[in-house]
Amino acid sequence: MAEVATFKKNKIELKEYDCSKDIQNRILMAQFTALDVEVLEEILYSSLRIPLSLLEQNLDLTSAELNQVLDKLSKTELFQVSQGFVIVDKDRRKYYEMQILKFEEDFKPGMEYLQGLLRKVPIHILPNWYSISRTSDNIFESIVEKYLHSPQAFQRYLMELHLNDPVQKGIMNAVYQSPDYEVEASDMIKKFNLSQEAFEEHMLYLEFSFVCCISYKRKGDRFVEMITPFFEWQEYLCHVRDTEPVSIIDEETIKRLRKSDFGVIEEMAAILELAQKGAITRSAIPSIQKKHPEFEASDFDRHVQKLCQLNLAERSGDKIFCTSDSLEWLKMKNADRAIYLYRHPLNSPTFPSLPQELNSQRLVREAEKSVARVVNAGWVYMDEFIKGIFIPLKESHHITLKKLGRNWKYQLPEYTEIEVDFFQAVISRSLFEAGITALGTKDGRDCFCLTPFGHTIFGNE
Repeated sequence: MAEVATFKKNKIELKEYDCSKDIQNRILMAQFTALDVEVLEEILYSSLRIPLSLLEQNLDLTSAELNQVLDKLSKTELFQVSQGFVIVDKDRRKYYEMQILKFEEDFKPGMEYLQGLLRKVPIHILPNWYSISRTSDNIFESIVEKYLHSPQAFQRYLMELHLNDPVQKGIMNAVYQSPDYEVEASDMIKKFNLSQEAFEEHMLYLEFSFVCCISYKRKGDRFVEMITPFFEWQEYLCHVRDTEPVSIIDEETIKRLRKSDFGVIEEMAAILELAQKGAITRSAIPSIQKKHPEFEASDFDRHVQKLCQLNLAERSGDKIFCTSDSLEWLKMKNADRAIYLYRHPLNSPTFPSLPQELNSQRLVREAEKSVARVVNAGWVYMDEFIKGIFIPLKESHHITLKKLGRNWKYQLPEYTEIEVDFFQAVISRSLFEAGITALGTKDGRDCFCLTPFGHTIFGNE
């Protein structure tokens, strides 16, 4: 992801709530070892009054070993040790029951975690931070709807987010420019010469800004702080990354459907050139094939249909005639002929084998724009490319953040076989006939690329 532009002032002010305890707890948790977490879990999931002897027995620790850990964990203010018992604070236990989840192997720092984070802030402050209605029935749902509802909405929010602090902006860019969208906290602390306290304060701010968050990854007997986007957004970004079509390296082994980028345009021109001399029928096919060996008999009717659709030809029975418009079209260079064809208002989609609702100019144009993803990719496999298409052909295809049980997810569209056929038809018919895509096969798999002319059309999308 490119460096994020910043425009709007961020309204979050950590000083508006007592964040010092959160920061101190984060500093302490950053130092936890595997044994610290094991002891903490035992305390959290036992009674409020635990005999030290029972802890020693359950954890298989000596008295000296347990006391050493308890001395460190006492800074959490979760408990007190008195007369051979660990006395647990009920309110602090609730806090650490949520925090301890961060150390679990399958922990996902997502919307559930964010919701818990927002609960720490007095409810009357949140509408100021996030510009939502004070009369909202559910503040978290209002925040999701405004900022996180769709990838487009969240990307727009990130692009407009104003981070004055260069450290926060630097951490943000490091995370989003990382191949896996994650970086180690220690690398950021070292890079920006931060104290642990300053780092944790920056991260708390970035979490409240929905930019990225802290989780913990076990390495040996210790835990490492990791910075990632919130889980649902990281999952979506990784899916987009993983469905980017991979360039075919050995392009010389690809068998092209047409050697010329403007092969279809040239075949249409050949039909019109013959028709200029007099009406023609399908008997003209051998003559066209002599000049264009890749031209097949089945192409004749399809080319004629397109020429008639654009008023470049007329059909009477089985005879085809030129029109006056064709005379000017034949004088053009191939690129100009292609632009004329592609942008002509009468060039509506004609996919007879597909449902009528897919024969829509709007949907075709939306599908055509998707090829901008391969501007710099060269030749790619058709099936791999289609896996990464997110065009909403119907309402259910819109990508939105949805709650599924206790989890949240950016729900991606699932296309039927007919809808997949539609995308293939757009690439291999609409764009191919205009010289925008070149088609081929490799090892029995369909593939395509944007032609140089295609780059002029979609290179800036």
